[in-house]
Amino acid sequence: MYKSGYSVLLLTIIISTIGVALAVNDLSNSTQVARTNINITDVVFDQSQAKSCVEKVFAKLRAYESYEGDETFEGGCRVYTISRNIDGIRTIYTKVDSIILETKVKKLKPYIIIDYQKPITIADLNQSQENNPYLIAPSALRLWLKADRAETNNEQPVFSVKNATDDIKSSDNKLIDFAQLPTQSSRAPKLITNAINNRPALRFDGIDDFLTSTTTPIHTNNGLSIIVVGKTFNINNNNQTYISKFNTTSDTINKEWRLQNDELNIVNNTINITYTPNDTSNTKILSAIWSPDNPQLSISINNNTASTATGDIPIDTTNEPIIVGANNQGQGGSGFLNGDIAEILVYNKKLSDTELNKVRTYMNNKYSIY
Repeated sequence: MYKSGYSVLLLTIIISTIGVALAVNDLSNSTQVARTNINITDVVFDQSQAKSCVEKVFAKLRAYESYEGDETFEGGCRVYTISRNIDGIRTIYTKVDSIILETKVKKLKPYIIIDYQKPITIADLNQSQENNPYLIAPSALRLWLKADRAETNNEQPVFSVKNATDDIKSSDNKLIDFAQLPTQSSRAPKLITNAINNRPALRFDGIDDFLTSTTTPIHTNNGLSIIVVGKTFNINNNNQTYISKFNTTSDTINKEWRLQNDELNIVNNTINITYTPNDTSNTKILSAIWSPDNPQLSISINNNTASTATGDIPIDTTNEPIIVGANNQGQGGSGFLNGDIAEILVYNKKLSDTELNKVRTYMNNKYSIY
């Protein structure tokens, strides 16, 4: 009886010892696994952030098929230009931290079909993806209007266009947004999704369409650079305005500048300085520069540049609003554009020849104009 009880006790102690050893070993393994899981979670988290960035692009594309990227979402989700072929197949490049994903989409609606998605290196990106206006004098970039930022559908009125990105600031102000005045909603341009080489543009009717913004100063003593991707339907119809800070109904002293299909007009007090290019192309990448140094005015049309020296004449700074598609808003408006605008960039400095060439090259790679 005693031996039997002793054997039972001894067996219990042995089993308990084995159990404790196993528990300690399991705890050690569990701790090691947990550490491993932490490391895995970091990697998975980075990958999920990258894929979440792509999902944001999908959400935009579901709502607006004309969306073409070129912006940075909150959280550092960088969306490069989205390429699209005639079959509607899109190639999307996104970047979060150091992870760049290339995603090819075969179909958008009624559901998205992904052909493939793979991580790539910065070297794998097409040069034109990196060489864009985000990286060219960002502190001087004051305005970037893009048709694909109009949140509407094909052939519908455009009542507002947000600036191309919220992450670039200049003088502690975000880039400029545009809107059609609520009381003049019938004078809104329309979004045409395949206007310029299968890419979207805002279409102005040449009668009374325009968009307007605030009276924010947009140039400095360092100069002014304006780049427009657009077209006019009748090149013989002069004084069609792409963008202006110019009021034709007020005294000359209250005018600033305007870029039209046939001239760049700069105003200083009572002096009008007009430079007229030899523009014979309907669709164009048009860049116009004012500089405090000679030559003061220069215009490039589809990579052909001409300049004129005008002497030391600064631009007036007034309270005129910024207008797209007309000289000035309201019933007294004039110089209405009969044509399309895909993009407008404005820098509050004179871009160098290298910087300007980068912008033009980027836009031509995107729109295939010349």
